[in-house]
This record gives sequence, structure tokens and C-alpha cells, in this order.
Amino acid sequence: WQTLQRRVLDAERTDDLTNLQFQLLSNGFRLLKTGGSLIYSTCSLTVAQNEAVVERFLSERSSAELVDIEASKAWPCKSGRILKTVRFDPVASKTSGLFVAKFTKLST
Repeated sequence: WQTLQRRVLDAERTDDLTNLQFQLLSNGFRLLKTGGSLIYSTCSLTVAQNEAVVERFLSERSSAELVDIEASKAWPCKSGRILKTVRFDPVASKTSGLFVAKFTKLST
């Protein structure tokens, strides 16, 4: 348990990962053409690394919009805490758990 706590649950490490994920999302989005799509997906179940990153990103990028993930209707997942995002429960999906959000780039 202590190893898990140190590697995964440590607040400083979580902050570092969250900032890295935000930077990766931002850089990927910057490279998109208008009308392009970008998938943000993590194998984390924490709000900090998922919904918080998405909310921060949307608040700082007026040209970003969340869009429905049509294929998710056939996947073993449920809606995330933010509309148009999805979460895969580890037990129901037989995965380690996932979070997925799809963005499109509007004209600036």
C-alpha cells in the first residue's frame, strides 16, 4: 500500500502529472487545423487528471469544444462528470479504467 500511495496517490506527483497532461493536451490542440478533432484519454480514474484538466483546458481555449463520442454507445462505459466525456469502470469494462474526451477546434 505504501508503494501505491507513494507512486500514485502522492499529491505532488499528481500535480506534476496533471500539469504534464494539460501541456500535452494544449500542444496537441495547437497543432490541429480548424475543424480537426483531438482525443484526450487517460488510464487514470482521478478527477484531477481527467475532468479538472478538461475544465481548465476549455476555460483557457475558446476555440475548443467538447463533442459527443458516437462510438461510446457501443462501449462498456458511462458518462463522465462532464457532459460528452466517458469513463470506463474497471470492473464493467474489464480494463484498468479509462477516461475519454473528444475535442474539436473551432475557427479562431
